[in-house]
Amino acid sequence: MANVRSKSERTDKCFGSINEMRCELAQTSLDAIITTDSRGRITSCSASACDLMGLLPGEGKGRHVSSFYSGGLAEARRVMQLLREAGRIRDYVTEIVTVAGRRIPIALAASAIKDSAGGIVGTLGIARNLTDIRRLEDELNGKNRFMANILQDSADAIMTMDPDDVVTSWNRGAEAIFGYSASEVVGKSISLIVPPDLQEIHELEQLRDRFHAVGAVRSYQTERITKDGRRIHVIFTRTAIRDNEGRIIGSSSVLKDVTSFRSMERQLADAAHLATLGELSAGLAHEIKNPLAGIKGAIDVIRDSIPASDIHREILGDVLHEVNRIDKIVRDLLNYAKPKPPCHSEIQLAEIAQRIVAMVEKSATNDALVIRLHKFTEIPTFTGDETQLEQVLLNLLLNAQKAMPAGGHVDVTLWHNPAQRAICFEVRDDGPGIPEEIRKKLFQPFFTTRTDGTGLGLATCLKNVQYHGGSIEVQSEVGRGTRFVVTIPLVSHV
Repeated sequence: MANVRSKSERTDKCFGSINEMRCELAQTSLDAIITTDSRGRITSCSASACDLMGLLPGEGKGRHVSSFYSGGLAEARRVMQLLREAGRIRDYVTEIVTVAGRRIPIALAASAIKDSAGGIVGTLGIARNLTDIRRLEDELNGKNRFMANILQDSADAIMTMDPDDVVTSWNRGAEAIFGYSASEVVGKSISLIVPPDLQEIHELEQLRDRFHAVGAVRSYQTERITKDGRRIHVIFTRTAIRDNEGRIIGSSSVLKDVTSFRSMERQLADAAHLATLGELSAGLAHEIKNPLAGIKGAIDVIRDSIPASDIHREILGDVLHEVNRIDKIVRDLLNYAKPKPPCHSEIQLAEIAQRIVAMVEKSATNDALVIRLHKFTEIPTFTGDETQLEQVLLNLLLNAQKAMPAGGHVDVTLWHNPAQRAICFEVRDDGPGIPEEIRKKLFQPFFTTRTDGTGLGLATCLKNVQYHGGSIEVQSEVGRGTRFVVTIPLVSHV
C-alpha cells in the first residue's frame, strides 16, 4: 500500500513539475498543448487546445482524449502504442472532432512522460491546426489544375521533351493538330512529325544545337506532317526546362498551325496579281474586240462574194471559225477581268439547281449521261448574285459532262451546315479523275487541258464564290471520279 501511495505521489509531482514548466508556454503558444495520464484522460490543456476542441477553459480536464480523435478509441490506442514503442511521434496527421462536431485537420507531435523507473505515466502532445495550410494547399492545387487545364485544352500544340527529343507530354491541341493521341506519341521521338525531306537535311539536329547554344528557339517557321500524311506550315517556340542547378533536363514547345494563314497570304498575293492581270487583260481585250469585229465582217463579205464551188470559200469558212473562237476567248476574258456589276437578290439555291440541271440535261448530246439532284436538308435563303451562282453550277456541270464523253453519272447534292452557318453544294462525277499535278493548277487563269477551252471557266467560278465569301474544294483520284464542293456562308459580305 505504501508503494502504491509512493508511486502516485511521484506521478503527481511529475505532472506538477510539467505544469509549472509549461504554464507560461500554455498561455502564449499558438499550438494546442495537451497532457494526459497513462489511461488517456486529459490532465491539462492550453488555451489554444481549448479553442481547438471548442471547450471553455478547464472543461477539458478529465475527458478521455479518444472523444476528440476522429478515429475514436481505436485511434487513441494506436497513438499510445506508438508512444510505447518509440517514446515519441512526429507529424502524425489526423483529424479531431470538436464538441460541436466540426472536423479539424491537425499535425500531432507527442512524447511519453515517464517516471524515474521508466514507466509511462502520461503523454504530452502538441497539435498544430492545419486548416489554413489545407486551405492554401487546396487553393494551390486548384490553381495548378486551372493552369494544367489551360495548357491541356489550349488550341495550340503544347508538348514537352527530354534532352534526346523524346516526347514526355502531349496536350489536346497537339492531338487536334497532328491527329496523334498522347498515348501514340509519348515515349517516342519528335521526329515522328518531321517530314522525311527535313529529316534528311538533319533539321532536328540543327535545331537541337541551336537550342543548347542559347537555351531557346523562338518563332521558328517550318513544316510538319500529320498522322494522315498532310504537310502543314507551323511556327513554334522551344524553351529549356532546367533543374535547381540550372542544368537543362528537357524542353517545352508551343506550336501553332499557320497553314490557313499561309494559304491566305498566297491568296492575297494571287488576288493582287490577278487584279493587275485583269486590268491589263480588260484593256487588251477591249482593243482586240473592235478590230476583230471588223475582220469578221470583212471575211463574211469576201466569203459571200465567192462562188460556193470555189475552194477559197471553204478556207475562208475555216478562218471565220477561228475568228469566232478568238471572239469567244475575248468575251470570256472580259467577263473574267471586268465582270458585270453584281445584282443582289434573295437566293433560292434549290430552284437554281433544278433549273440548271434541267438545262444541261436538255442540251446533253449523250443519252448515257445521267444527272441526279439530291437535297439532304431544307436550304434556307440567303443574299447573293444569282447570275454568278448559276454560272458556277453550270460550269461545274459542263466540266463533268465533258469529262465523260461516253456517259456516266453526275450527282448534284445540296445541304445546309448549321454549325458553319453555311450552305453547300457539290458536283460529283464518276469520270476518269484528275491527276494531282493538274489538280493544283485547276483554278489558274488560262490553264486548260482541252483544245476547245479557254482556261477561264474554273477561274471565274472561284472568283464568283470568293465574291460571296465562300470556297471551292476539289477532291479527285485517277480512275475514281471528281468531287467539287462549294461552301457559301449564309451571312456573306456581298
